[in-house]
Amino acid sequence: MGTGSIRGMPCLSVLAKHGFSIWPFDPVKLPLVVEIYPRALTGSVRKSRWAERHALLRHRFASQSPEMLERAAGSEDAFDAAVSALVMAEYQEQIRALTPTADATFMVEGKIWTPH
Repeated sequence: MGTGSIRGMPCLSVLAKHGFSIWPFDPVKLPLVVEIYPRALTGSVRKSRWAERHALLRHRFASQSPEMLERAAGSEDAFDAAVSALVMAEYQEQIRALTPTADATFMVEGKIWTPH
């Protein structure tokens, strides 16, 4: 469990009280919270190297503006955020089709979404 988990978990109940669906616990509806692991969405790239971040962005998301790709390559955090948003947009139909879990382990631990 990392810092993000410790800080983020208390926010889930607040978000749920304000109408957010929390997957995999709730039926999917907007607004929706889905846990992701950005590294699973970026693939193999040395994120510490600007040139590699930039090359992956240009190759995988060529339809995006050069300015956006430049900003997204600007830092590891910007890269993770941009790739995560773009991949989730690409797979939005899969996200809309998610269902709640009955698995006892996932009910305790939650579940990380990855495209398939």
